[in-house]
Amino acid sequence: MKRIISLFLAAALALSLAACGGSGIDISQPENLATFDEPSYMQTEGGAVEDSFNVNGRRFNLTLYEFTSKYNAEKQLRGDSDLLTMDNWKKNGQVTKDNKGVKIQYYYYYDDENLNLTATVEVDCDKLVNIGCGTTVSRFTGKENGKNNSDAILLKAALAAQVVCGYDSSYLNTLQDIFYKTTTGTETSLYYDGFVFALNTKNENGDKEKGLMLFRVFPVTEEHRQEWKLKDYKDM
Repeated sequence: MKRIISLFLAAALALSLAACGGSGIDISQPENLATFDEPSYMQTEGGAVEDSFNVNGRRFNLTLYEFTSKYNAEKQLRGDSDLLTMDNWKKNGQVTKDNKGVKIQYYYYYDDENLNLTATVEVDCDKLVNIGCGTTVSRFTGKENGKNNSDAILLKAALAAQVVCGYDSSYLNTLQDIFYKTTTGTETSLYYDGFVFALNTKNENGDKEKGLMLFRVFPVTEEHRQEWKLKDYKDM
């Protein structure tokens, strides 16, 4: 798994903060949608996002420590005792500057049972720019105990998005479905409620089964939404 982490983060470093279009991997889809519930379109808590000078124009109003605490609280509410610890977040690479000159730490990562949580942080304020959940194509398209691994991975990505975007737990099905839809066609980046939900992929040495997948969420300005011509999840 450590080799996967290394390869995965190397791929992630090549990505800008902006939405990326087009998957380089032909992903076999799960047999069923991640959720069958009708999404209930709710609004985020106030203060989940704030303006920034970074390339996206926005950042989350949480530090990595605050995210970890809130994430653990949500897992405990769900009866999950496998909690994150701050000591297990690892830095990858050096601090760099984005195209707007904002100092960014790419990436913090957390190795968590065959997938990795990732975080990008603005150095000067310690606030999060994006949160991600990474895995391999073979893991995503495989099955365990007769169940699609994809459902559990999408749920993990949705839980991280719920916490960082300021939604309550009733919203998990909607977030899970948004991430699922980034795997089903040409729209690998979807806009919803001020956020971009994106799937980035990298084919490793021509072997799609070893390919890398990263589900990310990050806030953007309305101007960026128009400039990037992002498709709205509500219109799907």
